[in-house]
Amino acid sequence: MEPGTALLCSRRAARASVLTALLLLSSTAPVRAVAAPGDETPSGPRLVLGDTSVEVGDTAGFAIEGMAGAWDEVDVSSPALTGTLRLRPEGKGASHSADPHMPESLVRVRSGIPPGSYEVTATSHGRSVAAAQLKVVAQGPARIRRFALLPKEEKARAGEKVQVVLADDHAAPDEKAVTVTSRAFGGSRTVKEAGPDSPDNPGCKCDDGATVYAAWIDVPKGTPSGTYDVTVVSHHGRKKTTKRLSVTGDGNGDSAAWVPWACAGGAGAVVLAGGAWFVVSRRRRRAEAGAA
Repeated sequence: MEPGTALLCSRRAARASVLTALLLLSSTAPVRAVAAPGDETPSGPRLVLGDTSVEVGDTAGFAIEGMAGAWDEVDVSSPALTGTLRLRPEGKGASHSADPHMPESLVRVRSGIPPGSYEVTATSHGRSVAAAQLKVVAQGPARIRRFALLPKEEKARAGEKVQVVLADDHAAPDEKAVTVTSRAFGGSRTVKEAGPDSPDNPGCKCDDGATVYAAWIDVPKGTPSGTYDVTVVSHHGRKKTTKRLSVTGDGNGDSAAWVPWACAGGAGAVVLAGGAWFVVSRRRRRAEAGAA
């Protein structure tokens, strides 16, 4: 081989070796992904919402993340909330608070506010550290699972107690009592939410997510026999549920006359009271004569 040809081959071999080395080096170097626009993780503290939307009157959950250095508290506030929520580090040295679904991370949304988007701010010792938007939606419709009149289903005698039970699968979040109205009860009565430990609880398991309202209500003595509407008003007046209650007399022949006596006034009341005294006295004399 001629000297010029050998030198040319030597140079080509050197260039090939260098190229091979560069290819090997590039294959072992770490690969760094390039973030697409909008995918960058924001730096600094972040206010995290437990749910993307919350019903009026329901509870909203919040958490703070990305707190740098030593911090002890962050206050979360908004015109949509009933008060200020104070968040603390989940543990010593943690940069975040507890999960937004934990009890210590919850705060109630105000009742009566219009649905919409509300700004929520997080401050630490008067310094703003983060903000977010809370979407508040209208309360959903009631879902009445059961409306019962117990212990005798839809039947009662005058002078007895009736247990009114209402189970709502989607109760208004801030509704702790409903109103029941019936002529059989002499007007309107309040029926409160009955949890497992309530004396008015009807004995249901209460583990199906439904909110149970229950109360024992008197059917007054002297209530005339008949069938009466019993109406429960819930969801702040937006839902009415009605059943019929059959009432029979209490067996006291004079009980039906009690209502006019109570309603009479002036001289009429005196006459009716005198008549009642006469009937009772005559019965007493007859009983004494029979005993003799």
